[in-house]
Amino acid sequence: MKTYLKYTVLLFTLFISISAFGQEDDFIGNVEEALKASSSKELTKYLHSKVEIKLDGDRKEYSVNQAEVMLKQFFQQYPSTGFEFVHDGNNTSGGIIYAIGTYASSGGSHRVVIRAKKFKEVYKVYRLEFTKER
Repeated sequence: MKTYLKYTVLLFTLFISISAFGQEDDFIGNVEEALKASSSKELTKYLHSKVEIKLDGDRKEYSVNQAEVMLKQFFQQYPSTGFEFVHDGNNTSGGIIYAIGTYASSGGSHRVVIRAKKFKEVYKVYRLEFTKER
């Protein structure tokens, strides 16, 4: 009986771990697609109610509505010709995930860094950085 209980607990723990990793992958993939499409509306679905956005060294905190307007202006100025995350990772003890990618446009490339964490069991971006590559 003890062996059965031990295996049940082990399988349950494994299932929870796998579903948590799947949730991170889906989240990163959804953010990546929104950036590829230059869609401020789609991207704001994944932002926390207050998000810090850094654009070429200028860092400000925005509400979701303000962030959507700011991102729309950025995407109009730099329409995407491609986007890809090249690295992502997590801090399991703090529940924080991050991803680094390259946003390509006719106006040049930007390095993009997102940081997200769980708010009420759902990952939300709390920091978004765009740095123009020289």
